[in-house]
Amino acid sequence: MKPTGATRSFPLLLLTLLLVSFSEANHAALRCGTSLVSEDAWPYEVEKLCGKPDYVAIYPTAAVPGLGVVQTEEHWYYNPGPQRFIRKLTFRNGKLTRIDNLGYGFHTPSKARCSPSTLRHTTNEYELVARCGEPASKRVEWALPTQRKRTETWQVLQPVYVQHWLYDFSSNQFPQVVTLENGLVVDVESRPE
Repeated sequence: MKPTGATRSFPLLLLTLLLVSFSEANHAALRCGTSLVSEDAWPYEVEKLCGKPDYVAIYPTAAVPGLGVVQTEEHWYYNPGPQRFIRKLTFRNGKLTRIDNLGYGFHTPSKARCSPSTLRHTTNEYELVARCGEPASKRVEWALPTQRKRTETWQVLQPVYVQHWLYDFSSNQFPQVVTLENGLVVDVESRPE
């Protein structure tokens, strides 16, 4: 009996499915030494296996009028240095819900040296604080995201936590306002006085 096209492509299909499932499982896990931390882990478990994070930011994610903030989200950043990716871990309700790669890590300077050019090359809140220190002032608000997700027939718009960080430089440079959405830098602009 001669093999048909369907029987010849079956091993290829099986291999493809295995690779896709492996890559999805790999995306949802964080390797710390010889241990693997996966989604649904407790913050205690992550810290025990991976050590203290380099930076932690806590955001309100739900508020009830009269009660105030009723739910928060934590972002933990791990910077393994310039040879590996910075990892951002998101915790909701006390469990790890998301692990993101944010680009290559870097050596943390002993003293923050910042310029408008440095601000324009940062991608997230951890990198801002590590390279430039805390801002002179902050504003926060809830707003619609600048990146809108589309479905086939309607748009899904979820409000995001937006921060505006003001960095004031020497007298011969304009202050700079960095806009972050859920901890990621989305804009940097000069603020003429």
